[in-house]
Amino acid sequence: MEGLPDDIKSKPLVMFCTGGIRCEKAGPFMEQHGFDEVYQLDGGILRYFEECGGEPYVGECFVFDKRVAVDSELHETETAQCYACQHPLTAQEQESEYYQPGKSCPHCYRSPAEIMRESITIRQAALDQITRELPGSQPYHNQRPLNVPARYDHFSVIDFLNAYHPHVPRKRWSDEIAESRIHYQGKPVVESKLLRAGMRLDHLIPETVEPDVATGITLLFEDDDLIVVDKPAPLPMHPCGRFNRNSLIYLIGQVYQGEKIRMAHRLDANTSGCVILCRKKSTCHHLQTQFVSGRVEKSYWARVQGHPAWDQLTETASISKEPTTAGVRCIDPHGLKAETQFEKVRDFSDGTTLLQCFPKTGRTNQIRLHLWHLGLPIQGDPVFLPDHQLGNKQTLELGAPPMCLHAGKIRFEHPRQQQSMAIKAPPPEWTSISGG
Repeated sequence: MEGLPDDIKSKPLVMFCTGGIRCEKAGPFMEQHGFDEVYQLDGGILRYFEECGGEPYVGECFVFDKRVAVDSELHETETAQCYACQHPLTAQEQESEYYQPGKSCPHCYRSPAEIMRESITIRQAALDQITRELPGSQPYHNQRPLNVPARYDHFSVIDFLNAYHPHVPRKRWSDEIAESRIHYQGKPVVESKLLRAGMRLDHLIPETVEPDVATGITLLFEDDDLIVVDKPAPLPMHPCGRFNRNSLIYLIGQVYQGEKIRMAHRLDANTSGCVILCRKKSTCHHLQTQFVSGRVEKSYWARVQGHPAWDQLTETASISKEPTTAGVRCIDPHGLKAETQFEKVRDFSDGTTLLQCFPKTGRTNQIRLHLWHLGLPIQGDPVFLPDHQLGNKQTLELGAPPMCLHAGKIRFEHPRQQQSMAIKAPPPEWTSISGG
């Protein structure tokens, strides 16, 4: 009653409703708040129709049952009601393409694009909040799974760990076992315990602190099946090595709580750009089939060291099936077939060149390895160095000069809508910086 003029309470107040019940409750309420004269239409509009007819009455009468509304003769009208927003709907409104019984009507319909924009806005804010203080950069009790592949069947625990992680000294694994940090089914194991393929060990790592990573993850697209993001670098795709919580999959999983987010494909930790993630197992299978069959079109930006003499080139050097001791693939005449098309975009005066790269196959390290093979290593690449030298640093430190490789565009067939869609990630600054 706040805000009403004081003199209004001295004026007659007349109320009416459908059957009079609500007025019976509202009348005493209004009197308690100081209204002197309160009247109601006895029996409501329905009784009015019975005794007086409907000649002076304009419109229909809303009723609280499946009829929705009746006319002055108490016959059900064509008016319906939207289940979503409760708005009454005329016969004409019920013919609208936006009227979906039980879901929407012309008064509350929102297009898929509007729904996506609203959802992305909410989730982007949540993602920005989660990455404000990286969860892996704060000390926590880490439990890393160690699944036993078939090739390690009947290995002892110590032999398995030594073979599975050859870069880690055997003595360190012995120390971890001695300190009860290697568990099976929740209990510490001894070095001599024999393992069977498919078993899972857990490596407990107290007070884990992971290296910082780039946090500017941008959501580009979302629906019930897919999430597409612009991944910054350096940022690993999934838990591996020194990284667990500071990985794309973990961070996205914190925003999509209760869902198992899967990767349709991968980018190197140091590569930025478009990444497709799946919210359903069936969606992931459908997309991965497209990747394997070569039906996904990918376009990358790369800034390389050197000025190639060509404007366009197709490289088809085969790539090894297994990684080398450095943990990366190499050129192998007996390896997997690989094809990448390159187009020169611009020469820079600092001795670098901007290229567009179109991988036709999806081998590990393919673009980086093909350019390195051509004597055009990617600027900032910590592994494939000039003069065909190999580095040993997989993931760049945050703040280091970037590895100039960016997945700028990806085109694929939507797994459920069965229509082609293309998504772009804005090119980074290094694609347009002019040489000094």
